[in-house]
Amino acid sequence: MRSVLLKWGLVLTLIMAPVSLHAEGPVQTWVCYYGKVFGPRIYGQFDLAVLDSRHHPSLGRNGPGSRPILLGYVSVGEVHEESPGWSQAQHQPYLVRKNPQWNSWIVDVRSSEWRRVLFETAFPQVMAEGFDGFFLDTIDSSLHLMETEERASFQGTREALCGIVETLRSRYPGKLIAVNRGLPVLPAIASMIDFVVVEDLYSYYDGVGRGYVRVDEKTRDILLSQIRAGLQANPHLTVLTLDYAGEGERTLAMEAISFSRKNGFVPYVSTYKLDQIFYYTLHP
Repeated sequence: MRSVLLKWGLVLTLIMAPVSLHAEGPVQTWVCYYGKVFGPRIYGQFDLAVLDSRHHPSLGRNGPGSRPILLGYVSVGEVHEESPGWSQAQHQPYLVRKNPQWNSWIVDVRSSEWRRVLFETAFPQVMAEGFDGFFLDTIDSSLHLMETEERASFQGTREALCGIVETLRSRYPGKLIAVNRGLPVLPAIASMIDFVVVEDLYSYYDGVGRGYVRVDEKTRDILLSQIRAGLQANPHLTVLTLDYAGEGERTLAMEAISFSRKNGFVPYVSTYKLDQIFYYTLHP
């Protein structure tokens, strides 16, 4: 009787468990692409693809089963003036300050009105497009508010970010969630997400004139310690890295890839606009 009950318990567990796209095996390659030119034949060579949730090529799969995993971009900590949510966000008090580099506004994520934009517009749109899950970006923009002279005015920002991720997980239990950076809150959200993307781990684009440069060792060590803290909270978390190098800077690209792989991470290297697709990680 005990054997029969155990078997039925296993059956019920399998029936009730959410479908996981990780069933096809671990993610070993990934691509982040915000263009519309290259379709499934190109980005489908990777295990996972992050695409813009609105301006993207056709969604399709070339690999076996459910590959590639397709994640749609959502800006959590900023709103772009050309995004669908701008008509709702324009002139709202939760707009904190403008980010002129990307023509966007940093938002106060504690605002219930902003969360309504996310959960009634942004997230449903990703699902309507047919993505397998979400790529949450600009969380660091909100966290940066806690490092300014006005930080006293933004107490509760970290808790609000964790609340957004928790609500997203509860509303879409069978979907995948990747978070770009947000490393200071990673231990708190690690159990609720599937991927963390560590942007600028080894190299980044310095728009002040130096071009693509290496991250200094001290900063890199801080990032690694934050990643380890997240992995302690969720050992099954997949760490993806996103570094930058110019089109002709193969040496820098390969250095970044080697560094990530030595640490057990899954790398991708591109130019900072992310409007091209590079095969460094596919072909040694």
